[in-house]
Amino acid sequence: MLELILLSQKLAAEKALPYVLHYDAWLSAGGCQIIALAECVFEMLASPIITPGRKHRADAQKRRKLCSATFVANLIVATLSSVHYAGLAVPLRNGKLTRYDRKDFNADALRLVIEEVENAGLISVEDAVFKERRTIVTPTSRFRQLVAAHGVSLSDIHHLEGRETIELWAGSPRSGHKTPVDYVDCREADTMRAQMAEINGLLNNTGILLDGQQTGPVHLVRKFRVDQPEDARRFDRHGRLYGGFWEDLPKEERHLLTIDGEPVVDLDFASMFIQLAYCRQGLQPPSGDLYAIPGLEEHRKAVKSLMVSLFFRNAEARRLPAGSKEALPSGWSMERFKAAAAALHPAIAHLFDTNVGFELMALESEILVGILLELGSKGVPALPMHDGIMVAASRKELAIDTMLTLSARKVGRSLPVVEKPIERPSPNNSPLWSSRTGSEGGLIETPSSPSA
Repeated sequence: MLELILLSQKLAAEKALPYVLHYDAWLSAGGCQIIALAECVFEMLASPIITPGRKHRADAQKRRKLCSATFVANLIVATLSSVHYAGLAVPLRNGKLTRYDRKDFNADALRLVIEEVENAGLISVEDAVFKERRTIVTPTSRFRQLVAAHGVSLSDIHHLEGRETIELWAGSPRSGHKTPVDYVDCREADTMRAQMAEINGLLNNTGILLDGQQTGPVHLVRKFRVDQPEDARRFDRHGRLYGGFWEDLPKEERHLLTIDGEPVVDLDFASMFIQLAYCRQGLQPPSGDLYAIPGLEEHRKAVKSLMVSLFFRNAEARRLPAGSKEALPSGWSMERFKAAAAALHPAIAHLFDTNVGFELMALESEILVGILLELGSKGVPALPMHDGIMVAASRKELAIDTMLTLSARKVGRSLPVVEKPIERPSPNNSPLWSSRTGSEGGLIETPSSPSA
């Protein structure tokens, strides 16, 4: 049975605090201060052991130095970012180099550098746990003192050219068999790669701050999926954008985000997956809340996760996934839930257990990319959130119009948009302040549409 991708991602996100930063092999020392720090760290590393009678290879020393500088750049992001990272997650497994890897050093070089930096007292290391987590590296106070002494800032971090933005993966993260899949360039991938370059270029030339602080370079990627590594290479499943620090930012911290000095608004497509399933059938969904299963009105969050998961199964759903039973009232089984979902949505019930979810997700991502490019052509940066965006408050109306127009262009009708309330400290000491009138987010432009 296919893993319940969306449900597992949501549960993982809820358990992810404090977050880890994922190692990026394309980060580089760009400014004078960070170059000086990287040189200082490299000088602290132990000299490599050389076999008697042999000379040290200059290219090996070059690879080691490049690897060290990249590792230091990653540690600086983990140290200085306003996002509170618990450490740096580093992949150290050897494998055949693919289009996703840097060619000038490998996992062996990185493993050696990490060991030497640890011996120098600059990091602590938690070993990887098979199928659970990668090696976790945490900067020590000594490293933080070096960063402060050199006057390093995140503006000193550069992102090298060459990292792939169109990724293809096989398997699932929950199964422990998620692997990158190499592919041959084609016109479709080239077009998407150019789109991502445009989106990343705009975001990296935008003042995106968290709590008034820089957050490091932005490098978004689109991740597509095939079932098995030997399957035909295709780019019509999944396709969501990843890599933005704001995607995992807790809701209560989103008020700290600013774009070019302005607070953000959070705009979302309402009931996106159900809407897209109806679009696939050329139908309009019923009015009202599309997740309002009778008897489960007070358990909407669980209903949403479970209903969406029905599109990500390639076999008949028979059991509730782990954690779901406790989120539902007594007496609810998967059989009962599925019957209730089918009764609420008979027109799309035949799509349950067909694994169509990844195709719906790809359509969702196409809509989102179109919105980002359209707004970008007007000089408006937007932060993607899978089925929504965050934009500067003054650009809200333009963003809403763009979301309605682009969704109509992609699926034949405008999809309803909701503005989610962003919780902000209240100037009059009330607990929360909503960016809309009232305490709840409301639908925009489509008052008869369901809520998010």
